[in-house]
Amino acid sequence: MVDRLLVPYDGSAAAAEALRYAFETFPDATVEVLYVVEPFAAHTDAGSDDARREWRDRAAAIAGERFDEARAIAAEYDAAIETEWRYGRPGHEIVDRVAADDVDQVVMGCHGRSGIERLMLGSVAETTIRRSEVPVTVIPEA
Repeated sequence: MVDRLLVPYDGSAAAAEALRYAFETFPDATVEVLYVVEPFAAHTDAGSDDARREWRDRAAAIAGERFDEARAIAAEYDAAIETEWRYGRPGHEIVDRVAADDVDQVVMGCHGRSGIERLMLGSVAETTIRRSEVPVTVIPEA
């Protein structure tokens, strides 16, 4: 029985489909939406306290926008979601979140990259599948 789902959400069409799939397939489960802010040069902890606070505030605002989108999808199913945002490499943060709590399953979207693009960019879904301690359901981008 699946009581608690983790749905990584990046605002993509695939992530929205994964969230809809979670509500349709597991209507009684608690759904946690996770948004991961990916690191890049402007988001380092280097610099002044003001600079760190500014990027964290911006990251929190972006996460809030993604959570508003996810709440709108949840409302279509008369459901609620829990939310969390993290900073780091998405695949690793998803796996770390699974290991840290009582998540029974991950439901996530996949952009369907292949070939050299996948080698260069990596695959969050693949990292999650390979490293997760719980089952992972991948919903392809339509």
